[in-house]
Order: sequence, then structure tokens, then C-alpha cells
Amino acid sequence: MHNRSPSIGARAGLICLVGLTVLLVAGPLAAQSPTGQRQSGFSLIDDYVLEVGGTASKGASLYASSQTKAILVVSQDLPAPVLLWPRSRRVETLQMLKVARRPGGTAEILPDPVIAVHAPFVIDTPNVKFLVDGVAAALTPKPALLGLHGASGMAEYSSVYGQRAEAYVPQDELIEKLLQQGKMVRVRVFFGSWCPTCGQMVPRIMKVAQRLGAESLIQVEFYGLPKGAGFSADPEVKRFGIKQVPTGVVLVDGKEIGRISGDQWRSPEGTLSSLLGIS
Repeated sequence: MHNRSPSIGARAGLICLVGLTVLLVAGPLAAQSPTGQRQSGFSLIDDYVLEVGGTASKGASLYASSQTKAILVVSQDLPAPVLLWPRSRRVETLQMLKVARRPGGTAEILPDPVIAVHAPFVIDTPNVKFLVDGVAAALTPKPALLGLHGASGMAEYSSVYGQRAEAYVPQDELIEKLLQQGKMVRVRVFFGSWCPTCGQMVPRIMKVAQRLGAESLIQVEFYGLPKGAGFSADPEVKRFGIKQVPTGVVLVDGKEIGRISGDQWRSPEGTLSSLLGIS
């Protein structure tokens, strides 16, 4: 959870809270590929965008592994898949047939995948730059998603949000009760696309919104906020008195009746049902 003045820090394990550059200089981490072993545990991340020749690479996939402790980059705009090793800043190209991408946003690397080792990557904060067979590439921070969006817009912005929404299973009984209630309800979810807690919890209410459907009397909307000083300056933050993200403001006939926050996000349909008095 983030308050209005997010601090710089590291996420426990591999992925950092505030940027890939923290990840790429942290240690102790594996120095290079264990070439004779299968490398697994890679999961999709979308904190960063791959640029090739100064242009965003469409369809690129970035993976991180807490087991291998490396970043896997797959893009048709690169000569081959690339593996970045944080501690040594080593850059390797891999055989495409040795990179197995699985349903659900995971991947693994089969034994003996390395084609070549290239010059170490360079950290030009906040970017990570590397050169592969004469092709210049960089990982750059993904722009924050700001303003008002629907659940479909959230999934379009972040494939990870979309996959986590699909994975969440709301309680059917509560969804049915929410569909049968007769009040006009609007839930405005304040979030930061830069906030790891939002990345875990907001997809849950995205799935709830999908289950309720567009014709439901309960409508869920998502309001993206900037990080840092822009957070407290946002007019909607001032209007609703938002102190932290994620926060879900529940309004009935335009009047606030309660909020979803903290551990309540673990079952947003349960919290919403309780606020509406139908659980």
C-alpha cells in the first residue's frame, strides 16, 4: 500500500518497488547463466517498456525470475531473446527454441541456450541500455496510467493486470447478491500503476466488475494517480481526501457510504456486499 508520499525502496525478493534500476544493481545475485541447467520461475512484468533503436517495441515481453534472478527480454525487433544478469551486468543472447513461453504469462529457459555474450549493459538512470549484434536497445520506465478508465482499459494498459484479473475467482453467491440489489452504486478505485500493492489487489475488483457486467446497477471505474508530488496535487485526491492507494470509494446515489482499503481488498465483492448491507 502506498501513501501520498511514496518512499524509495525495494520490493522483497527480485522485483523492486520503484524501478528496474534498483533491481539491476542489487546483490547478491547470480553472476551468469548456469548453462547446463533448466532456468525457470520467469513471470511477465510490465513496469518497463523495451525500446529498440529509440522506438517502443510492439509485442515485446519482459520476464523476471526470483529463482534465476535475471531479466528475460523477448522481441521480434531483437536478433534473439536476451538475458540480463544484474550482478555482472552480463548480456546474453539465447536460442529462441530454448525459450519456452507458457500460458498464464510464465516462461522457462532450457539447458545450454546461450548463443553469445555481449558487452555489459549500462545503467543510464532510469533506463537500462544494451547492445546486441549492433542493435541498440533500452528498458525504459512505462508511463503511469492516469485519469479515469474502465476495467477493459486497465487490461489494455497492463497485460499483468489482465492476467491477474482472470486468475481471481470471486464468490459466486456474493456476485449474485450484488446483481440483485436495487441501488445505483458507483465504485471509484483510486490506484497507482506504479504501486505494487495496487498491481496485486486492483485486478480483483476488475474481475468483479467483469462479472457484474455493463448492465449492472453497480459500476466500477478506475482513477490512475501520479507518483510523488503529483499525487497530493491531483484535484480528485483533494476532492475525496485520498490518503493512500489503492482506495475504493463506494457511492450510492452520489453519496459516499464507505471505502475499500487495506485487507478488505482481498475480497472486494465481500467488502462491497457488507457496505451495501447485503452480505
